[in-house]
Amino acid sequence: MSMTSNRRAAAATSRTEAGAPRSAGFRPSSRSRLRIAAGALLAVAAVAVMLLIFSTADKRIPVLQLVHDVPAGQQVTADDFRTIEVSADPTLEVVHAGDLDAVVGGYAKVRMISGSLLAMPMLQSSPLVAPGSAVVAITIPTGELPAGLRERSQVQLVFPPSAGRVATDPLPAPVTGRVVGLPTTPDSVTGKLALSIEVAAADAATLASASDVRVVLLDPGTDPAADPTTSTVPG
Repeated sequence: MSMTSNRRAAAATSRTEAGAPRSAGFRPSSRSRLRIAAGALLAVAAVAVMLLIFSTADKRIPVLQLVHDVPAGQQVTADDFRTIEVSADPTLEVVHAGDLDAVVGGYAKVRMISGSLLAMPMLQSSPLVAPGSAVVAITIPTGELPAGLRERSQVQLVFPPSAGRVATDPLPAPVTGRVVGLPTTPDSVTGKLALSIEVAAADAATLASASDVRVVLLDPGTDPAADPTTSTVPG
């Protein structure tokens, strides 16, 4: 009886083991394997980009910086600059400190502000006043300068009739010139702004003797000062 019971128990155990499902390992589909591989590649690429950014973040180059304001037309010297280090950004337009000798002796094309980084378009090799030209300072009431006026802007100077003018007296013809010096602050006495204009030498006396002048902003046109081979007077 005992032997029969043992046989029955053994048979039941064998049937249970035979019918139990065997556990299988994780086998992803081919599509899942592609997704996993793509994710791994993206992770590796992201790590590579971050390493590249961190490796270049500390690279700095010596460049030239202005130590004081330089007005348009002034010839620059080595004392106008100092060397500072900035991040090596390829989009930053700067002049390397090693190129100092190449810029010394050039002329400021526009007013260069203290603290600015020097860029080659700010300079030109020839004097700002072209041959056959002259620079005349005029005074303009505050609020009468055209919006958008800047150094090297082309302007037309108009002479309005004065209060004591005789009707038969002809008015001077308008004069065309270029701005070479912008005003900074109004005069403490007159409240007017001083503006330096480059004009043809033949028109300098007319402009200098005028008691009242209006400034008209024109299309920039071609600036002779931008081309050292050109000696045409303004206008």
